[in-house]
Amino acid sequence: MKKQIFTAASAVVLGSTLFAGAASAASVQVQSGDTLWGLSQKYGTTVTQIKQENQLTSDMIYIGQTLSINGSSSTTQSTTSTTYKVVSGDSLWKIANTYNMTVNELKSLNSLTSDMIYVGQVLKVKGTTSTSPNTTSPTGSSSDSTTYKVVSGDSLSKIAKSYNMTVEELKSLNGLTSDMIYVGQVLKVKGTTSTSPNTTTQTGGQTSSKLDTTKLVSDAKALIGTPYVWGGTTTAGFDCSGFIWYILNKQTDVTRTNTAGYWSSMTSVSSPAVGDFVFFTTYQPGPSHMGVYIGNNKFIHAGSNGVTTSDLTTSYWKERYLGAKRF
Repeated sequence: MKKQIFTAASAVVLGSTLFAGAASAASVQVQSGDTLWGLSQKYGTTVTQIKQENQLTSDMIYIGQTLSINGSSSTTQSTTSTTYKVVSGDSLWKIANTYNMTVNELKSLNSLTSDMIYVGQVLKVKGTTSTSPNTTSPTGSSSDSTTYKVVSGDSLSKIAKSYNMTVEELKSLNGLTSDMIYVGQVLKVKGTTSTSPNTTTQTGGQTSSKLDTTKLVSDAKALIGTPYVWGGTTTAGFDCSGFIWYILNKQTDVTRTNTAGYWSSMTSVSSPAVGDFVFFTTYQPGPSHMGVYIGNNKFIHAGSNGVTTSDLTTSYWKERYLGAKRF
């Protein structure tokens, strides 16, 4: 029987079967969707340690393979849980604040080297909480509101101005170290406002925003050949998220964020339509690369060779594909 091969770039971790059936089990059978990174997170160890214990020379594992893993299995999340599963709209600051931790403590506990997290990721946490960070009651903007829920098109300057604050006051009040915010984020604000900082049409409390996908694709195609520049957001050079930020701002006002930020703020679709966004896991686990879908399995993105068109069906992109999202 032909073995199914999965690499560290596989998108979804579905879980593993324990032979011993205990939290300290050392024998694990690989299931569909498993990755070394996912298993290391689940059992409280590292990819390097698993590879050393099993004498693996690559990140490839296959269904039915038996691995020896020394670590502790994650427990079910509850109000006194020691793990937390990331959902759309989460940030390290939001989770750390809920569990009475600092961001640095949370990063250190999970061996994170950046602030990027993604939906479905399981994080170790400590402390207790009476409410889940996913059930924060959004108060929206009202005449005496002390919190505000970010919607598409918001920026710190826009929100600060609406609540008679400075950007620095808003950042300080929320423990922000950058100007990056994301849709669904709940910010502390002060002062009063008689109007919402969201000037787009509101429907059922949500912002209604629709892109002209024909223009989006046209704007993207016009940039083909632009060189790659890490962190670039201009026609002098783009990285993948800077490229998306640039073409989105041709039609609307969005805050500069990274690929994980777009992944968390957009709506998932089962298959991409023209003008949707496609996401991949490349240089690190989770959403780390993206592009705009233009039809016929093609997408435009800012890759290492600059802004170019690629095919979803090629082996490289197919095995790294995470899914499609809609703005």
